[in-house]
Amino acid sequence: MDKVIKQQASKGAEEILLTQIKQEFTTPADAISEYLELVHKNVIEMNISVEDEINQIRSGCDRLTSQYEEAFHQFTGVNATKEKKSPEEYSELRHNLRTPLNAIIGYSEILIEDLEDDLDEQSLSDLQTIIDLSREIEKAIESFVDYIRGDITKYNDGSNNQLESAEALFKSLGDIDYTVELDEKLLGADILIVDDNVTNCEVLERRLSLQGLKCRTAYDGTTAIQEVNSKAPDLILLDVILPDINGLELLKTFRENHSSDAMPIIMVSAFNDVDGIAKCIQLGAQDYLPKPLNGTILLAKVVSSLERKFFREREKELVNKLHVQATTDQLTGISNRRVVFESLEDAYAQLLKQEIENFSVIMMDIDHFKNVNDTYGHSGGDKVLIAMAQTLDELIKEPNILGRIGGEEFLAVILDKEVDDMSEFCDKLRVSIAKNTVDYEEHSIKITTSGGVAHSSESENSSDLINKADERLYDAKKAGRDVFILE
Repeated sequence: MDKVIKQQASKGAEEILLTQIKQEFTTPADAISEYLELVHKNVIEMNISVEDEINQIRSGCDRLTSQYEEAFHQFTGVNATKEKKSPEEYSELRHNLRTPLNAIIGYSEILIEDLEDDLDEQSLSDLQTIIDLSREIEKAIESFVDYIRGDITKYNDGSNNQLESAEALFKSLGDIDYTVELDEKLLGADILIVDDNVTNCEVLERRLSLQGLKCRTAYDGTTAIQEVNSKAPDLILLDVILPDINGLELLKTFRENHSSDAMPIIMVSAFNDVDGIAKCIQLGAQDYLPKPLNGTILLAKVVSSLERKFFREREKELVNKLHVQATTDQLTGISNRRVVFESLEDAYAQLLKQEIENFSVIMMDIDHFKNVNDTYGHSGGDKVLIAMAQTLDELIKEPNILGRIGGEEFLAVILDKEVDDMSEFCDKLRVSIAKNTVDYEEHSIKITTSGGVAHSSESENSSDLINKADERLYDAKKAGRDVFILE
């Protein structure tokens, strides 16, 4: 008789231990299938005919997994019988599980021996790995049989303390109070549920609505497209099987105009296979939920997807804000010194590549601006600077560039193709500034502007061009101000 020593374990810990025992089998078993496919691919490429041996190993894997799953279902959990079995019956179970394993090992060894000189080193190594993994499965089968016999002392022997670890894990799980609480920013998020089953939609809608989420439903693909076109939801729960358009095609359609960051999509299906899940993720799904849905997992994944979406949105807003701060003059709202000088360098680079025609640089400032500050204070001066920038910005449109480069000085880069007559254009700028009246407190402030213009054909680099424009601005000041000098 087999000697069976029983040891009490909590139900929760025993379930965890049972999961570990099964994983000890499934992990190497799945890996064998993966390595076998790699070997098969290599032998096909090398034109080596070993189809029979490969099929024998593959068949052994299938039978092994099938028999283990059947035995696991029969002897564990609610299906386990309380009747004790004889040692012979346990030996028979052990033998039946080992039989396909022997085929895997045997045919792998045959391939190594027969094709040692023909197979590449990687394939030989993969076959040896299959044998090593099979030895691991042998140990996993022993553990499984010991467990169903009732001998779990081996899991608490001081060295491989799995039972104690399982008890500790179960206690830790029990100590965790898991509740999903939506952040305020997620309340009212718009969820589109796409499923042809009315009951499924109702259950999902009730579960999510109770958490403060707003739900819409679509019972077919056509309606789903209409709903998205009407208003893009914050998240879509999309069933794979629909009466008109299947979920994968619908997913591809949505991804043509909506990124996964902007509109996350969680696929929902009873087809819980690895390939199906991989294809959904590849096509742009954020996540995957198998049917029947678990309410806790559903809510956790919905909240996680929404949090990622809103995090990305906040991240983009922050990036945009930082970009504006880095490129904009904070007082006037037009481009700052760095941007306008970089644009000038870019214009020269494009000119050398003959990507654009020639251009002009206009250097301008406000006449007698010191008197404005002395008379009305810096707040009055700021008001004048803002008015100057707004007037110039209305007249100097993209692709031309306008920026404030410091104090009361402004710089513009004007492409030849955008202005027919530079003299007339500059006069228009001058007159518009002179006509403008700046209201400040009880005062009406009138200003004028002077400018110097230099053409790209006059210089070979931006520094020289700026110097020429600056010199002509100085000449405009000496000429009495309220004038632009072009040459």
